[in-house]
Amino acid sequence: MTHDGSGAGCSAPFPSGNGREQKMSMRGINTIPALVLAAFIGGGLATATFADAGPAAAAEKAADAKKKRDPGKRIFMRKTCIACHGRDGKKAIMDYPNLAGQDVKYMISQMEDIIAGKRVGSVDETGNPRSEGMRGALVTADGEVRITDEEIKQVSTWLSEMEPAPVQPLDPPITEERMTAGAAAYKKGRCRTCHGPDGKKPLKGYPYIAGQKRTYIIAQMTDTREKIRTNGRSKLMYPFVRKMEDDEIALIADYLSQIDRTAD
Repeated sequence: MTHDGSGAGCSAPFPSGNGREQKMSMRGINTIPALVLAAFIGGGLATATFADAGPAAAAEKAADAKKKRDPGKRIFMRKTCIACHGRDGKKAIMDYPNLAGQDVKYMISQMEDIIAGKRVGSVDETGNPRSEGMRGALVTADGEVRITDEEIKQVSTWLSEMEPAPVQPLDPPITEERMTAGAAAYKKGRCRTCHGPDGKKPLKGYPYIAGQKRTYIIAQMTDTREKIRTNGRSKLMYPFVRKMEDDEIALIADYLSQIDRTAD
């Protein structure tokens, strides 16, 4: 700024030069507010986007972290339950059961019976008595129980909250006619009395059997019929299965194994 000595005013605020240079300078300066505004708005949008995504992402991360540190899961891994029942209780080997999504009270009662030696079973395909392997993991040779009541509750609760294992298609695939015949046999055998329609809605403390492995269902129905398994409420099942033939048991097992509980 320059003063002419008269106090009348100031000279132009831009350097002297031709008109073209002055116009270019003006255009450059005029774009600054626009750029600043764009940056401000853009930054605001980005901040809003991250803010919106933040709570959802944080909640998902927290849920994943909770699953990883769940005491029930730690017990499941530490007590080697995974060896027979598979990852998250969904991929059991041989004719052992999937446990994911099972009734919590039922699992607690069965673990207690196995530890006490009350639940026994016939041999699996390797020649080892079912239940004995699990008892060996939980009870020492001297009879010392290696799992507490609280741990039994924790692992059972964790498993019960897992989504059930998906249905494993039979090979060859079950026909529609056999599914219908299986449903009829299930109804005739009055299995629904305790396990509910389609094995999906059992009485309190009874197991879900819909979607369970075919081989496991056959083994347990047969063991109950032969009075090998007599623990707990399985004694109440005996009158229903004592006259069932092997092919009828297989028919019911085929039917139940193909009922999907994950869709509920």
